[in-house]
Amino acid sequence: MIDEKILDEILPVPDREELKNSIEQELKDEGFVITNFSSGGVFYTILMILIQIRIELVKLLRKVLNNMFVSHAEDVWLELKAADFSKKRKQPTKTQGYVTLERDAPGDAVKVAKGDVFKTEQDINGEELRFLVLEDSILQKDSLSQKILVEAEKEGTKYNVPPGQIKKSLTHIEGVDRILNDADWLVQEGSDLEDIESLRGRILNSWAELSTFPIRDKYKNVCEAVDGVLFVRVDDMHPRGQGTVDIIVTSTAGAATQGLLDKVAAEADTIKGPYDNVLVKSSETVQQDIQIVVYIAEDASDEGIQEKAEAIITDLLKISKDRELNKLYRDDIIYALKKDIQVYKKADIISPATDVILSNDKVIVLGLLNITVERVQ
Repeated sequence: MIDEKILDEILPVPDREELKNSIEQELKDEGFVITNFSSGGVFYTILMILIQIRIELVKLLRKVLNNMFVSHAEDVWLELKAADFSKKRKQPTKTQGYVTLERDAPGDAVKVAKGDVFKTEQDINGEELRFLVLEDSILQKDSLSQKILVEAEKEGTKYNVPPGQIKKSLTHIEGVDRILNDADWLVQEGSDLEDIESLRGRILNSWAELSTFPIRDKYKNVCEAVDGVLFVRVDDMHPRGQGTVDIIVTSTAGAATQGLLDKVAAEADTIKGPYDNVLVKSSETVQQDIQIVVYIAEDASDEGIQEKAEAIITDLLKISKDRELNKLYRDDIIYALKKDIQVYKKADIISPATDVILSNDKVIVLGLLNITVERVQ
């Protein structure tokens, strides 16, 4: 937003009373035939309407002026400005991946039809995430497992669920003992509508793309325009020898799928220098187990506290651009619990024992979560 002092110098909003008095004086000086400017009169009412129109028009012009510049433009205004730089806001996408059906002993063939639904268990808010089967599949006779290609019901990063979360079917499947999503189940990361500040950053970095030969910011800006990419780190300090460039991709799910890496590599190839040796690789996810004892007020009910605490920690470690993905501070855990649990008194964090700070190519994701609730003595 342009500073108010600057806007007041360029397009000051007139004071209603001062403007009214000024207009009345001018009309009197000009010998205007109407001399009754008293409140409640017809002419007074018309005059105040016109003054309000002028004030609103000035406010509109101030808003238009503010949105004429990329650094200050808001929401749809910024999207319109993006077109001037050949940029567009990244749209939300649906998660795709494989759900695995398993059984302990061979049996008859099991058919899964296109459109069948697998889902997660309900969370603390009663929400469950649904995934639709994309093609007819068959667990062959005497086979013990079969992978089923599914797609999220809606767009969004929340469907990039951790392994082991998709374990139910909307309809009973006879002859199947387990439903699960494996560690590498994702084929395509789901993403949210691009954050407006992320779009602004890509627009402002457009000048880097004018370089004759690719520089670090040019690689970064071009690769970050790919749907599903959260951000890109470019190591151009010859990581594998003279002329080498590593592009490390962090996706909306943390680690990037091979499909996403291929898309980023294709974009990088369109701008790479004649002697550049470019390697596109994924950030590495590191699972962090968390064990906490949460203490609540002595006379407080512990109903739902454990589930609430689990939801808080899960949200704290959610993949997002606002989070330092390679760092986990114990103080952040305590602050999150204290902020959202009304009867919270203190917490003992057993694991991690210290703050976790990893290198820039690592992404901390939630591993095993163990929360115990006790009352203070």
